[in-house]
This record gives sequence, C-alpha cells and structure tokens, in this order.
Amino acid sequence: MNRAARRMALLERRPWALALISAAGVTLLVPSLLALYGPPELLDSAISLGDTRLALGLTGLFAVSAGILRLLLRRRRLAEEQVDEETPPGESDAAPRPPATAPRAHLR
Repeated sequence: MNRAARRMALLERRPWALALISAAGVTLLVPSLLALYGPPELLDSAISLGDTRLALGLTGLFAVSAGILRLLLRRRRLAEEQVDEETPPGESDAAPRPPATAPRAHLR
C-alpha cells in the first residue's frame, strides 16, 4: 500500500476530519461560483449585507456543509467485513491450546 492510500485509509477512519476538509472546499467553491457566474444584482445585494452578515453566512455554510458531508461520507461496512471480524466457534479464547513448553520437532 502506497503512502497516499495509507493516508486515505486513515482519513476514512476519521469521518469528521474528512468532512471538515470537504466543508472547507465547499465553503470556498460556492461563493466563488456565485461571484463568477452570478448576476450582478446578486453581488450588489451581498455587498449591501455587510461584512458581519457575510461572515455569518460563510460560517453557516461551513457548518451546514460539514454536517451534511459527515452524514454522506460515513463509511458503510460491507457484509464481508462483518464476516471477517466474527470469530469462528472453534477459535474462541476458551479453546485448548498446546502447551508453551512442548518440544519442537527439530529438537527431538
């Protein structure tokens, strides 16, 4: 497994980290798209809101997108993973084990 795959596997185990990184991307992407492709009236109304309301709007966009992305990026367990984690009945902790001091074949 290469380094990038290992990092992605670590991020999949921490869904909040991946959601926050994605939310930052959404927060940067949506206002940029509106600024580039939105009508000029929309930009004029955004400027008239003021800095405080724009900052609150960006914070709200970040929080909402982080929450939604946290739900969407949840990794669902596969049926094969559940079967792999279940221990077979013969391999439980109560199963008899060979003694640790048993002689080895090459020493006989």
